[in-house]
Amino acid sequence: MKIDYNPYSEAFWEDPWSVYRDLRDHDPAHCMEDFGGAWALSRFEDIWNAHLDSENHTTTLGTSPPPLLLGQDSGPGEISIPSMDGPEHRQYRKTVSGRYTHRSVEKLEANMRELTREELEPALKSGRLDIHELSRSVALYTIADMIGLERDLAVEARRLIDLFYERDPDIVGTTPKGEEAFGQCMQLLMGMTDQWRKAPPPAPSHIHSWVNEAVREDIWMTDEQIMGNTSMLIITGSDTVPFNIANLFFYLNQHPDQLKMLKNDFSLIPNAFEECVRFDHPTNILGRRLVNDIEMHGKTLKKGDAVIFLYQSAGRDEREFEDPDRFDICRPKSPRSMNFGHGLHSCLGHHLARLEGRVIIEEILSAIPDYVVREDQAERYFGEFLQGYRHMPIEFDPVR
Repeated sequence: MKIDYNPYSEAFWEDPWSVYRDLRDHDPAHCMEDFGGAWALSRFEDIWNAHLDSENHTTTLGTSPPPLLLGQDSGPGEISIPSMDGPEHRQYRKTVSGRYTHRSVEKLEANMRELTREELEPALKSGRLDIHELSRSVALYTIADMIGLERDLAVEARRLIDLFYERDPDIVGTTPKGEEAFGQCMQLLMGMTDQWRKAPPPAPSHIHSWVNEAVREDIWMTDEQIMGNTSMLIITGSDTVPFNIANLFFYLNQHPDQLKMLKNDFSLIPNAFEECVRFDHPTNILGRRLVNDIEMHGKTLKKGDAVIFLYQSAGRDEREFEDPDRFDICRPKSPRSMNFGHGLHSCLGHHLARLEGRVIIEEILSAIPDYVVREDQAERYFGEFLQGYRHMPIEFDPVR
């Protein structure tokens, strides 16, 4: 059975779920001949195991679609912590990992809640709120404060990154406008490194740690690495949570009985947040390259081949989840989850993301218990790397 899977195709995004199902059932190790012979893994089990197989998979040659599928430069991804393997990855990750433990993240809740209320206040008076925009602001300001970035600088960097992610259906991958914007973003952040070295933001900011603490022995972060990790954290720290919260409001609107349950019992919010990630994962693709030949589903995947992980497909795999196409905020917790990756390269900020999700949703529903989702004005962003509702407006009686 020939399956037409092209993650850059607009036609694919009109109905990705049937394509994912065909891949899982008929071609779980799918050769993408139009993309250099890269392999697409669609089943939960295969992706789960690949995350644990550092003997045969490497992140040092790229983890995102541009380098893996198009042979393009992945920008700061090549010099950021996720692009490292083994002991080096652990050592560099350790420079900031202490800020992301459950105990450390818990301390951010009061400030995060106050920030959310401040961002909500103008919308309450107007009677209109964009769920994604509010969530984006809270997530971006939170990660900027942790990095040690001025918020205005983070907003400008984020604006340029958004231009980088804009897609043209007639162009595969990044547009010329996007490439220009990303170059401007890198110049903006590189231009700050000299200032940071002379007068770093105060501890416990990430930049303070990167400037003042050696990674190991006599190894220090370079200017390029500080720039790369700063941009990487701006991206990861303000993309997936806003998409997931906006997606959740959409699916709750499709399931009013579940929305009613959630409004009556806020303890369901964490599970609802997780269910939405599983059901409609904001991250489409990450991957690795092979450093050895491996056999999978009767095929030989060769050393040097790119292997991409289809997280959205894995979340709907009936081999792992019962009735996976049913959205259910009361779904029992699964013994295994790839909502935030798995293994050595699991998401550093998973505790932070879960806290942001809970706080933002609680504050919105507390302040606006009755609202109407304007689905006719909602806009969904489609891309080969990230996807979800970029605009999710709701309307309500203004709060005076």
